[in-house]
Amino acid sequence: MKLQYIKLTLATVWALAAIVGALTAGVGSSGGWITAAALGLLPPLAMWRLWNDPPQTMSESIQQARR
Repeated sequence: MKLQYIKLTLATVWALAAIVGALTAGVGSSGGWITAAALGLLPPLAMWRLWNDPPQTMSESIQQARR
């Protein structure tokens, strides 16, 4: 599974869990919804930005050059 699909899946599950958690907790105020939205969106955005593919290793470079 490619890293992009893993990140997309984790971000989707996290956001849905935040929505379900807010609904279960009975959030009713606008401040509560803003907090729930921040908790639902900021961690996946940080993960998407900071979790990158590892750099190509030396053996991968050699194998690519031999092809």
